[in-house]
Amino acid sequence: WIRPLPFPEPERVVTVMTRSLGFGSLERPEFEVFEGGVAGQALTVDTNLGLRPQIGIDGVGRELEVLGVTPGYFRVFGLPIRGRDFRSEDDVVGAEPVAIISDRLWSHAFGRRAEIIGAVLPATPLPVRIIGVAPPEFEGARRGERADMWIPTRLMPRVASPGWQGVGGPLMIFGRLGPQQTAATINERYLAALVPEAREWETDPEFAKGPVVVPISQVFGTPDTRSFMVTERDAALVVSGLAMLVLLGGCATIAALVLVHYERRRAELALKTSLGAPRSRLVLDLVRDLVLIGAIGTAGGILVAALGLRVLPALSLPGGVDLGRLDLAIDWRVCAAAIAATMLTLLAAAAVPIARSTRPRLVGELFAGLSNTSLASQRIRQALLGAQVAATIVVLVSAGLFVRAVVNGFGHAPGFDVDRTVFVSVQERVRPGDRDMDRQTLITERTDRLARALRELPGVTEVAAGPPPIGPDPGRMTITRVQVGDREHELVAGQLRGSPELLSTLGVPLLAGRPLNVTDSTTTPHPAIVTQLLVERLWPEGGALGQTLRAPNSRFGAFLVVGISGELAFDTLAQPASGVVVTAQPLGSARVSFVIRTDHPEAVAASVRRTIEAQMVKVTTGRELVARDLGRQRLGAWFFSGFGLAALLLGIGGAFGLVAYLAESRQREFGVRLALGADMRHLVRTGLAAALVPVSAGVAAGLVLAGGVSRLFTSLLAGISALDPTTYLLVAAAMLSCATLAALAAAWRLRQTNPSDALRAT
Repeated sequence: WIRPLPFPEPERVVTVMTRSLGFGSLERPEFEVFEGGVAGQALTVDTNLGLRPQIGIDGVGRELEVLGVTPGYFRVFGLPIRGRDFRSEDDVVGAEPVAIISDRLWSHAFGRRAEIIGAVLPATPLPVRIIGVAPPEFEGARRGERADMWIPTRLMPRVASPGWQGVGGPLMIFGRLGPQQTAATINERYLAALVPEAREWETDPEFAKGPVVVPISQVFGTPDTRSFMVTERDAALVVSGLAMLVLLGGCATIAALVLVHYERRRAELALKTSLGAPRSRLVLDLVRDLVLIGAIGTAGGILVAALGLRVLPALSLPGGVDLGRLDLAIDWRVCAAAIAATMLTLLAAAAVPIARSTRPRLVGELFAGLSNTSLASQRIRQALLGAQVAATIVVLVSAGLFVRAVVNGFGHAPGFDVDRTVFVSVQERVRPGDRDMDRQTLITERTDRLARALRELPGVTEVAAGPPPIGPDPGRMTITRVQVGDREHELVAGQLRGSPELLSTLGVPLLAGRPLNVTDSTTTPHPAIVTQLLVERLWPEGGALGQTLRAPNSRFGAFLVVGISGELAFDTLAQPASGVVVTAQPLGSARVSFVIRTDHPEAVAASVRRTIEAQMVKVTTGRELVARDLGRQRLGAWFFSGFGLAALLLGIGGAFGLVAYLAESRQREFGVRLALGADMRHLVRTGLAAALVPVSAGVAAGLVLAGGVSRLFTSLLAGISALDPTTYLLVAAAMLSCATLAALAAAWRLRQTNPSDALRAT
């Protein structure tokens, strides 16, 4: 995420975000304020427009990711093109089909042959002339895009999915700021003025009512999703701070263990010194040991990182952007910095004990029985251990909250039958004759044919046409204002439309009224089933059945309540809607969505992938759908759990190292005490207290800090309080238990103290 975007001055490039589909044209007066120019990119997300380019090049055995752009696209990003850029005459109806390909496609498919530039390549559905190659590493303006080809927007209807009608589609807008311009000034002076009441962008641009200018560095998106922002800046700061705390805790633990290591070797080094071993040879041997330890730790760290990178692509970010679409390869610059930090920490921790353990006076000090440790030194180590434990508690509490949020989301939040549903989205290839058919006839024929094929699969008990209730599917619509009688309500409700059996296939119970039927799709006002939560909000005194619900911002206008269903999450579990309205309506998109009910979702999902031959088929089980929607929570759970485990191990190592250090450095003192009649249990309790007192103080401080830190990501904790007492108690108990076991293991060495040896040495 901190890597720079692959074009010059990315801080000068912004995008215009809006809740609507986009802008129909660049010819708008407000876009003239961008002094550096403006460009558009066609929305290829599967909306009711069905605009999805489908270009296949002979010899390239995979689906190409194609984006439609206006001629000024590459100029806005300041990118030179090998060959030539798009011209205005390329973006007109009837112009020769031309394209610019990515450097990756040019290298992998064409061996970087220069003659490809300017050549006409055989392709489906029509030949395309390659006029240029984009610069290396640039594969799209938004993080998450991996485009293979860019074409003019006016070419898209000729290569789009079947049923497309028209000459263009909605555009995402990219602009380049002038020297004195910022996103904030443009928002304040121009775009916000279009919708005077829309000032939400000042606090949360993602939920603004009007157009909002956003820096491109804060935007994620793919052809299958709209642009969305990553707004958790506080969470990013928290993550960075926790990582630094864990790093410092690791340094403290290494220092403690290195001190123990050299304390145990003092006698050996004294013997070698007395036998004439040169000091340089001793130092060289000790440094060689450190380098070996560092090399083993580095190899282990890289192995853990490689395994972690294999797990991350299975997670997703909000909006359904898979982390696998991002560049998650190991960065060797980071590895070099980690190796350097490891070696410097080892050398810094070992510098003083090496210098002390190899000096000529060591032999005399050992025979004199002088102690190497001081009360101040012990206090410093105890303070470091307490700070390390506090950091560990903060990380563990964060991890526990995210884990509980994920468990809560899987447990009862979705409303539909998570373990018995499969969601299928199909966009078929362009076939001869498709473009000559009426749009609705084409979609109806394809929907019926696919539904029959799905019903015939083994293990399928029910099939319904309709989008999934949660996740990044544009087949759902949102209602933001409803009118019941003379009362108007501001709320966010979802609208699902599909075949009449959609709710029963999802496993959502009908609590009252009647189910939907086929004739409801042609009745006005549209018969609808509403969820219990929406009924409680709009008709708190009851009597919802038979009432009319008007939605001014919905193109359906009004709904007649004929049934009441159980709760059903809509759009996302993190911010559930106030309710859902379900209607029986024919689907009008080029992509068709289905819900399958089965007792064996994994087996049926595999059968669907084998059976349906289409250019684009997405099959997701209910459990996978919830997992993707909880992408932030799952990512936080994995991330903080990994840091928490590392911090816990470091905390245990710190406790063990401190008590072991005391056991080694004060062995003569304890031996003398035993010779004078001290009880062994007293010495063990002394060693335990030396570790548990700072650990307990660190636990108390860590719980207080965790309470403040967790409030920064409260919005990510679906159904869980940031001050969840169960999480805090479990983390505190785990830390104290582990520290106690570590201290007991180290204190046990005190029982090996021999009073006779101590008296003879003194």
